[in-house]
This record gives sequence, C-alpha cells and structure tokens, in this order.
Amino acid sequence: MHRRKRFMLAASATAGLVLAGTIAAQAELTQYPQGNTLEKSADLAAQIDSSKPRNVILIIGDGMDDSMITAARDYEHGASGRFPALDALPFTGAMTTHGYKVGEGPDYPIAYVSDSAPTASAWSTGKKTVDGRISQGPSTAATVPGEDYETVLEQYKADGKLVGNVSTAEITDATPAAAGAHINARACQGPADMSNCVAAKKSEGGKGSIAEQLVDNEIDVLLGGGLNRFNQATDAGPSVKDYATSTHDYRLVQDKAALEAVTSLEDGPVLGLFSGGNMTPMYQPLVAQAGGAGGQDTRCEPAERGAQPSIAEMTKKAIELLDNEKGFFLQAESAMIDKQEHASDICGAIGDLTSLDETVQVALDYQAQHPDTLIIVTGDHGHSTQIVGGPNEGRQTATVKTADGDPLTVAYSTAVSGSNHTGTQIRVAASGPQAANVTGVIDQTDLYLTMLGRTPSEVGGTPTAAKPAASIATAKKVGRKVLATKGVQIVTAASAAATVKVTLVQGGKTLAKKSVTAKGGVVTLKGKAKKGKVTVVVTASGAGGSATAKQSVKVAK
Repeated sequence: MHRRKRFMLAASATAGLVLAGTIAAQAELTQYPQGNTLEKSADLAAQIDSSKPRNVILIIGDGMDDSMITAARDYEHGASGRFPALDALPFTGAMTTHGYKVGEGPDYPIAYVSDSAPTASAWSTGKKTVDGRISQGPSTAATVPGEDYETVLEQYKADGKLVGNVSTAEITDATPAAAGAHINARACQGPADMSNCVAAKKSEGGKGSIAEQLVDNEIDVLLGGGLNRFNQATDAGPSVKDYATSTHDYRLVQDKAALEAVTSLEDGPVLGLFSGGNMTPMYQPLVAQAGGAGGQDTRCEPAERGAQPSIAEMTKKAIELLDNEKGFFLQAESAMIDKQEHASDICGAIGDLTSLDETVQVALDYQAQHPDTLIIVTGDHGHSTQIVGGPNEGRQTATVKTADGDPLTVAYSTAVSGSNHTGTQIRVAASGPQAANVTGVIDQTDLYLTMLGRTPSEVGGTPTAAKPAASIATAKKVGRKVLATKGVQIVTAASAAATVKVTLVQGGKTLAKKSVTAKGGVVTLKGKAKKGKVTVVVTASGAGGSATAKQSVKVAK
C-alpha cells in the first residue's frame, strides 16, 4: 500500500463559517486568507501516485458546472470562502461533455449539448452515445437499440469486487442507470414505462426495464428514490420490488433508521428506496421569475425531508457496507442540483451542491484511512445558471443574501420558464491513486480507464519531503463566559503534515488543546481565561519538519 502525503490548499478549511454560539451576538465570517504564499510543487509531487486504485468513489453533481459551484460557494461561504472538501481536492481539470446525434453512422453528428444519459454513459463505458441512450451505442433512431457497452461497475463486479450505486434522484434515472443498465431510452425506467423500448421487454426476450436490470446485475448497494418504479408489475407478474427480494435476496429499507440498522452485506444486498420519485432537496424552493424573486435579505430555508437520509448519509453507509479487502466501486449522485436548476430553483440547487461537498468529505475521511482509494468528483453536463449583475439581467432571476451579507442574483435565460442544459466544459477533480489523470482538459470518456486503473507509469525522482505549512482563522473577540462554556471555534488548514495540534494559551499556560486531521479541520476549544488576550497556536508536523500559525483573540467581559 502506498504511503502518500495528502495535500490541501493551506487555507481552504471551512471558510465562511459563521461562528454562531461562539461569539453569540458578534458572529463573524471566517474568510479565506488572502495572499497565500505557500509554494505547492513539492506537495503536489508527493501526491502523485501512479498505482492502480483498489477502491473508486465517483461523486457526481448532476448539472454541476463552475457557475453553479460559484453561486453555491458564494451563498454558503462567501466570495472569499471555499468549500472545505470539494475545493480542497488537489488535482483539478476541465472536462468536455459532448455526445452524438442519431444517424446512419459510423460518423455520427455531434451533439454539443447532451443530456445525462449519454454523458453518464461516457464515463461508465469509455464511449460516446446519443441523447437518451443508457450505456448502449448510437444507432439510426432513438427507438432502435444500439450495442451494449460494458460499464466500469459491471467490470468491477465481474472481478469479484463489491459495487454500489447511490442517488438522490430515482435510482432508475439516467445517471445511476448508466452505471448498471443498458437500454435505448432513459424513460424506460420500470416495466410499465417500456413503450419506447419494446425490444428490451423481458417478454420479448430483452433485459427488461432499468429497474429490473439494476436488480438482475445484483448491485450490492442500491440507494435512492424511485419506489414507484419498483412497485410496477413485471411482465411475469410480481412487482420489481418483490422480484428483487424473492429472486435476488435484496433487503428493502425505506427510511434513514432502517438504513442505519444495516451493518453488513452478509445477509444479502441492500435496496434502499426512500421516496416514490426523486428525493426531497435540502432547501425549500426559491424559483426565479421574470422581474426577479427573492431579495437582498432572502436566505434559503431547510426543507422538511421526513425520514429521508441525505446523500452524505447514504454514501457513508454505502462505503461502510462495501469496504472489503478486494476493493469496491461506488457511484454517488447529488441529482437535485440539476432537477432544481431545470425548475429555476436556486435554493434547491444550492442545497444539494452543499450536500455534495459533505459527501466529498465522507469520501476523504475514508481515504485518509485507505489511501489506495481514488476519489473523482465531477458533473455530467453544464446548466444555464448564471451569476448576473441584478434582477433585470435575465429572463428569470432570483436574488439571495450570501454569507458575505450581500445580495447575489442568478439568471436562467435559456427558456421563458425553467432552464436547460448547456454545452460548456465542466470541472473534474480528484484525489488518490491516478488522480493526476484528471488534470488539463479531458473528455468524460477518459474517466473510464482511470477508474479501471491505467497501466502505472514511472514517476521520475523522489520528491524532497515538503516543509509543513499551517493556517488558522477564528474569532477576533470572545467573551470570558462564552469561552468557558461554549468555547471558541477554530478553523485550521495544513499541508505536508502528519499531525496537527491546536492549542489555546494565555500567559504561557495551556488552557486547552486538541488534535485534528493531517489536513486540518474545525475544533472548538474551551478554557477559563482572564480578561485580555489568549493565543491560538496551530502546530503542523511532518517529515519535512514543523510549522506553526498563531492568532490572538481578545477576551472581553
């Protein structure tokens, strides 16, 4: 197993955090420190690992392009903030997303703007296809099936590894479907939805609907929405749900508590269906409209999600269940970014992008203990969400109050109502073995070989151990009583470190101390202090030595 230093931009930890409860009425924003002087070459060199990954975690933000990432970051963390996980991945590139149009072939016309079916099929199979097509090649017409292409998930399964598929959409929707099904039309999700896929019906000798194929592929962990598709009757009579439990020994779970109660796969694979259709977004809707919606004081409100688990919770449980010596493949999709963008709902999209960041952190926490794990985070296509100058600069606009306290307006201008995909390149980022393959400008099909594990190359030279670096951000002032009872919240970041310790000191006396992960983190330190100042000290130690960062905090009455 390769030992690798894990790199993090020195000031990317939980920027924009509101220190509520720590400074009570004087809450302040933690901002990304400006003028970062750290030179990154040695850290990045130490991160390059050409070995084949044992585990792969692919995290998809449906419709997540740089404009949507920026809008969500501005809202949650401020313009100078950073997503603590998504923005901390060391290797970042741009990815093209075009597909094909139906035609005679073999040279099919280019579709510069694609939907989720061909884009998800591209990374799943390493080959491009046409709109609406699920891991199946192009053809002369939408209703004419193409050639089935084997997917990464299927290859991992064939190699005896465990596999998982998680989504906040219906688990039969295009992106999760592309991982483990093959059909000519994405709409053929259940046995009752097969009007455009007659040749694929089981009664016609085909593989069946997407729901049936996911079950027949015996994907070890299937979690998401789509219960209504699984309640449909198969051509043979029983529902897909009953077929899954009786024929393939799936254990059905339908709420967060039931999912949490599953602790292993010894008793069979797990089918989690937490909603009849798509799962509920994290925030209540704020739908853009002509003339503008929302305003300079509008903040997004949490939605009532009942017993539905979040994408981060589903991913964490999936990783726990899939973890084994041979390795696993897991695809996890935060789907409601795209669904809410289609509805011109900026709050809904922001909420699921924020949830995606929490999901990336779950993956990074696992990777910290299992460094032979490759994490890739990207989208499937761009969308039309654009940050604009004000409510009159788009067909439909909505304005929210960001973490900076200032108004941010987004526009949706591809339609009179709702919004559509775009053909822009999108972000791709990675951490772990072969993660460097996402840098530069790549195509979605390039992810296929990286996830399977490319033939390792030789990386010249052994980089000199980098000197650790540390940064810190916390409140400028705290009351004595608050410090003693609630504590002061401290955001730290580190690079090239093996250990990171955070200490609260006054007059040479240590009031409190805690350790955080090698990349830093967020801690709360409590202590009984005198009026005056206390000093927060962060010490990062590693093979290249040690470094400290200090910040004074005024202690008021």
